[in-house]
Amino acid sequence: MNKPSIIRIILRGLIRRCPQCGIGHPFAGYLTLGEECPHCHESFQGIRTDDAAPWATIFVVGHLLVPFVMLAIEYDLPTIPFTALMSVLGIVFALAVLPVMKGVFVGLNWRFNIRDGKAR
Repeated sequence: MNKPSIIRIILRGLIRRCPQCGIGHPFAGYLTLGEECPHCHESFQGIRTDDAAPWATIFVVGHLLVPFVMLAIEYDLPTIPFTALMSVLGIVFALAVLPVMKGVFVGLNWRFNIRDGKAR
């Protein structure tokens, strides 16, 4: 069976769907990858994202928070309340973005057949 295009795999990863069929959910939990797709039974054995998903999450969340920092500088907001707000926003954004990024990197590792950190 032909593998989908990289763009399609990335889009499927963004919605946390199976990179092969786009229907099943490859995750057994919030960040726990299942053994196989419940729909098409594609195996996810040995697929790890290691530090890629957290790295991409930090990259994305950092860029999401920059406009808030710019507003704080522009309007000279008080430091303590702003720091508390930014901490909460950073945590919420990170918790929302991390599983999405993991879905993308699971799909890419599956596409390039990278299992246990080695291309096969």
